[in-house]
Amino acid sequence: MVCPGKRKKFSPAFTVIELLCVLAILGLLAALAVPALAHWAAAGTLETAAHRLAQDMRRVQQAAITSGLTSEIVFYKYGTDFDYRIRDYASGKKIDVKLPPGITFRSINFPGEGIYTLKFYRSGAPNQGGSVGLKNERGESLYVIVTPATGRVRISSEPPDW
Repeated sequence: MVCPGKRKKFSPAFTVIELLCVLAILGLLAALAVPALAHWAAAGTLETAAHRLAQDMRRVQQAAITSGLTSEIVFYKYGTDFDYRIRDYASGKKIDVKLPPGITFRSINFPGEGIYTLKFYRSGAPNQGGSVGLKNERGESLYVIVTPATGRVRISSEPPDW
């Protein structure tokens, strides 16, 4: 018997309809977030590849200065299991490097045809200035640029204007 003026206590639980509504909202938010995350991941991979290439170029330049011998990076645009090879003549080492999945060369303007070579002399100066353009599957690009006289290596989202 319920006394007048007294309320019946309810248990603090969710109904099935409330749970389904919350799950539907979470599903909608996830569906909207996945494309944004895919774009972010592709851009991050491109940036990582550009930074690694710039780091490898600087390492080759430093090896040439330290050893007093020419060192080089050879870029293979077509038909190999790797994308570029680092040659350190002082140690005799050859290191093959593969670009991350989804990253390809957009452009290379160092000397060569199909196989392009960037050399650093013992002074740290390159054989010529140039750039390597990298692109991801979304069409975004970054350029690793080597300044002609000084050998400065930098990354830019714009291609060089030479």
